[in-house]
Amino acid sequence: MWLWVFAAWWHTAERLNISLREGKSWRLVWVDSFRRLYQQKVFGVFVLLLLVPAFSVFWSDDKAYWLRLVQTRLPFLVLPWAFANRPPLSDSQLKSVLYLFVWFMVVVCLAVGINLFWHYDAILEGLGRGNPIPVPRSHVRFSLILGTSILAGGWLWTQKFWIWRAWERVALGIAVVFLFGFIHVLSVRSGLFSLYAAMFFGLVWYVWKSRRWATGLIVLGLMVGGLWAAVESIPSLKMRIAYMQWDWGRFKHENDGHLYSDGARWISLKSGWHIWTEHPVLGVGAGDLLSETKKTTARLFPNYAEDPRLPHNEFLFIMASTGLIGLLLSLVAFFYPWYQARENFLYLALQLMALASFLIECTIENAIGAAWFLFYSLWFLICRQKNLTDNTF
Repeated sequence: MWLWVFAAWWHTAERLNISLREGKSWRLVWVDSFRRLYQQKVFGVFVLLLLVPAFSVFWSDDKAYWLRLVQTRLPFLVLPWAFANRPPLSDSQLKSVLYLFVWFMVVVCLAVGINLFWHYDAILEGLGRGNPIPVPRSHVRFSLILGTSILAGGWLWTQKFWIWRAWERVALGIAVVFLFGFIHVLSVRSGLFSLYAAMFFGLVWYVWKSRRWATGLIVLGLMVGGLWAAVESIPSLKMRIAYMQWDWGRFKHENDGHLYSDGARWISLKSGWHIWTEHPVLGVGAGDLLSETKKTTARLFPNYAEDPRLPHNEFLFIMASTGLIGLLLSLVAFFYPWYQARENFLYLALQLMALASFLIECTIENAIGAAWFLFYSLWFLICRQKNLTDNTF
């Protein structure tokens, strides 16, 4: 991503036919590049997701925590600027990046699978205690990236894309099936929920465009039946669902639900809602959200105050920190590109994945989540596509 930023800077200088060795040239590049960002509002609107928490500095007391959150949102300025000033790439080059992304995820998942095989008993026992299958970095964000690779690979397959030989399309189909099976083995609920949201949207899109209602019903039945079969046959997924039921029972009937993930999530939502109802217009300020969460949780749920979590819902996180004004501006940033890209299936499917994730996670409040949502949103925006209702199926 940083190479992409550098390429945009270099391309702007080339387009203006100036040398970056001269100090005044840098000013010209800055002025022209931000003018182009302003003119391309489909990219520029994402900057609102930085400005919303940034302006809450005026009613945030904890400036250190405010700075931490704002730093996490800085990509919402840097990457839209880079895409607005991007060097020209062909349709094949844009798709090649996604093609390599799919195969990179295949390699990573093979490594994760080998580790799972060698430590199968210990990892499965950990699943029974609520621990995830070990993956690089955050298991939640990894599952979202994995779901995105499945979406990208499936889309490339429908586009009949290959780089060297036509048989690559067969290999790509096998890779997508492998990744689809592997995300069920990982059994991360956020990733599965987001992926199935995108798949359901893809089915609705296809049926609406093609009017093949019978095909749609058959595929829907296969999706439901396949999910049921996965739950019954994949030990890790079965274990995850059993743990979820046990976790909910501890939360409802015992006093130690805060020690487990689902109970803590539910408490975080209730605390976040109370914070917003007490500060509905401007919120408490991004900098004070953590301290207010601790105070509210201690007041309303004293048994759960040891390690309270921030609201596990992106919209509630925004409401509690920046109020209705912050929510409205954020919704503009989220949904304005939907209209501009209303015929771009790939982009819209990713946004459904993100929306599903937002309902159960504060997804863009850490570096990996922000990078995932922003980079692929922008990249998918500039990808061109054939009609998905032709004879690609």
